[in-house]
Amino acid sequence: MKSRLASIAWSITYLLLLLSLVTPFTFITVLLIMLPTTILYATLTTKSFVYHIVPVFLIVMIVMGSWSIFLPLYFLIPSIVMGHFYKKRASVLRTVMFGAGTILAEFLLLLLISTLFFDFNLAHTIENIVNTAATPFRSATGGSLATELKLSDQDTQQISTLTVQTIPFTLIITSLAMATITHAIARPTLASLGQITPKMMPLREWRLPRALIWYYCIVLLIELFGGSSAKEGFLGTVVLNLLPMLQFAFIIQSAGFFFYIAHTKKWNKGIPILLTVLMLFIRPLWLIGLFDIAFPLRDMITRSRR
Repeated sequence: MKSRLASIAWSITYLLLLLSLVTPFTFITVLLIMLPTTILYATLTTKSFVYHIVPVFLIVMIVMGSWSIFLPLYFLIPSIVMGHFYKKRASVLRTVMFGAGTILAEFLLLLLISTLFFDFNLAHTIENIVNTAATPFRSATGGSLATELKLSDQDTQQISTLTVQTIPFTLIITSLAMATITHAIARPTLASLGQITPKMMPLREWRLPRALIWYYCIVLLIELFGGSSAKEGFLGTVVLNLLPMLQFAFIIQSAGFFFYIAHTKKWNKGIPILLTVLMLFIRPLWLIGLFDIAFPLRDMITRSRR
């Protein structure tokens, strides 16, 4: 009875989330859109899952129109993938990575279909969006602020080119963020419903592969000495996306190092959180993560404690 009521409650929650897509809370809705369906698929049989989802989709189509079902269908597939791995009690890393990978694969598939069959050009679309957004600044006259914000055609072209080149990085980070947020809420929820799911390893125990340092050095050398080829074309796109992704990995490692020190030294739990937030404003702090991977800093701390 408890499980049945919980399923109905999550179906209603899913309906409310989808209806909120037309409100100013769209950004929050998209981040949470996979949660209800992931929990429903993980706790129900496939037949029962369909019985819960179909009425929600029908109500949304009646209220918001048939076009509104596209986004829920898009995120339904990665939800099913994550729910399937929860049923199999797979590791956290496997569940999150397959969920994020499914989101990314769907986008690439949609982009391929749109390009082949509908003559869609992503680069031109982004350029048009940037041109539209930049028009007020390009035509701005008078006033010091207007002068500073005035954009030339060349500036607009550079912005649109940079936006297109950084799409891979944006997609990967967004996919990982959505899958991680879904897992962070779904795991304790499933546990409360009596379904055992593996816990994520504490952040203080995370140790990223040392090979990341070599990748970072290679990409950095290409950027410094690769000339124009490292800033344009395919190689430029690779460098432009790999550098921030590697730095993001080092930020995660730095955060893990902060939590490790706090755990070892019995610090207040708020200290590592504060240090992690500071990394957003003091960018060189991510180098701590690089050194933590390259050198046995944690062993040194443990030995000094002894």
